[in-house]
Amino acid sequence: MMSPLKVLLSIISLFVVLAIVAVVYPEGGIHVGDYTLRYPKLTDIFEKDSGKLRDSTQEDPEEAIREMMEATKRKEFAAFSDSLKYYENFFKKGKTRFDLPNNDPTWFDRFFLHLELAALDSNVVHIVHYGDSQLEEDRISSAIREDLQDEFGGSGPGMMPPIMTVPSQTTSHSSSGALTRYILFGPKEEEADHSRYGPLAQLAQLDGEASITIQRRQERKGKFKHVGGYSTIKLLTNKSAKIKTKLNVNRTFVEVVGEDANGNPKEKRTTKVVEAGDPTIETFNKLKVYTWKLKDTTSVAKLYISGYGEIYAISADGAYGVAVDNVAMRGSSGTIFHRIDSELLAESYRAMNARLIIMEYGGNLVPGTSKSNVEYTKKLITRQIQAIQKANPDADILFIGPADMARQQDGEWKTYPALNMTIRALREVALDNGAAYWDMHRVMGGNGSMIKWVNREPALGFTDHIHFTRRGAAYMGDLFCAALRMHYDYFKFRDRHHISDEKLKDIHKWREESKEKPKADKPKAEAAAKGKGVKKS
Repeated sequence: MMSPLKVLLSIISLFVVLAIVAVVYPEGGIHVGDYTLRYPKLTDIFEKDSGKLRDSTQEDPEEAIREMMEATKRKEFAAFSDSLKYYENFFKKGKTRFDLPNNDPTWFDRFFLHLELAALDSNVVHIVHYGDSQLEEDRISSAIREDLQDEFGGSGPGMMPPIMTVPSQTTSHSSSGALTRYILFGPKEEEADHSRYGPLAQLAQLDGEASITIQRRQERKGKFKHVGGYSTIKLLTNKSAKIKTKLNVNRTFVEVVGEDANGNPKEKRTTKVVEAGDPTIETFNKLKVYTWKLKDTTSVAKLYISGYGEIYAISADGAYGVAVDNVAMRGSSGTIFHRIDSELLAESYRAMNARLIIMEYGGNLVPGTSKSNVEYTKKLITRQIQAIQKANPDADILFIGPADMARQQDGEWKTYPALNMTIRALREVALDNGAAYWDMHRVMGGNGSMIKWVNREPALGFTDHIHFTRRGAAYMGDLFCAALRMHYDYFKFRDRHHISDEKLKDIHKWREESKEKPKADKPKAEAAAKGKGVKKS
């Protein structure tokens, strides 16, 4: 076996011999018959090597890095593009889509961020759902509430008026004693002689002793699983109110009373009425807020109040998460917000951390709308949106337009003639003022759809061909949440992949450029194929 030194000497000897051959080999080669044997010169070898060296030193490292990053970006953009396109197709063409200011699909981002922070901050985010009689009995709102509380946490029905005249399907509410109700959306004789109505456009004047009881409806326990379990009770009054309060709640006590056959502890549960203790009191310029943070959750709360003052609302919420306040105004067109004391309204929204205001109106406008007064209607609704924006600039406003509605004409049910005109006006006003718009008429299927909803089995619409049944309202709420969830999924997708607004623009630009490139590159590709002798299929 040769030693390493002998191997090295052999290799060197071989290179020396080859170099000598290269030097003495005839420059023209050796001719053997028709063939010529050639041997490369050393100068040829070194020139080629130095050429390669020169080429490599001439490469721009920064350019190579840029090209590599561009290739990575193209690959990344291609992966994101299909998923983004799925969402964006819905935002543009989906029947249940939202119409958004500037067609901006990121419009809900601020609202979603508040919802996600609620759990981290142990805070409750309120969504105030205003509307006409379509919302009575907590219809539509209850479906939205359940869906959002499933996702973001929370419990309870949210804000409720001190006196409730139309029962809720989710929460039993009763009041008694020296309370007098005033509302802004009813007959003139039911209005107060001032504008201090608070966030629900109504109040109860306390002059003596009274009580307000709210509790979960047991017969609905399976259907509305989040509406009970109150952890936070709030009472909103005027700042100058002189009242005393006492809150009683049901508390469950657990006692171990032995063991079962398997040796597991047997528990006995008893429910007792206990006093919740003193509230904390927060005072604003015009508002006073009493807050009870309960040690345990309860589904029954009874508030005793005495003295003199204006009661604007009582709320029952969870410890954190989301709350949806159902504010139904029978017969209202939603044209009363500019008449509410703006400072009191602003303080109420701030105290309740209201981050989304839903205005569901239009049905009561339709019968009286015509070409001659539609511009006045637009000005009136503009004033309402701007009044809420002034009171709560940190909240987003979403306008829900009227559903399909029909009346009898020549013995047939037909969609109201002015409905589409009203919807166009409301959509225009909402978008022009930075609010989103959700078109219930389009969601249902357009003109004539209410007739189909009434005739379905079980029925989704009442025989008046204007209002939803409970089932129809719940279905509409589910459709709303499904559309909202598309935006939330879109929000999470962008967050998960760190797609900023700027990066989103770059992806859209890349997508547009990619559509053009195949057309421009096709002739070159075909020419290259021909040059290589490749047959086109």
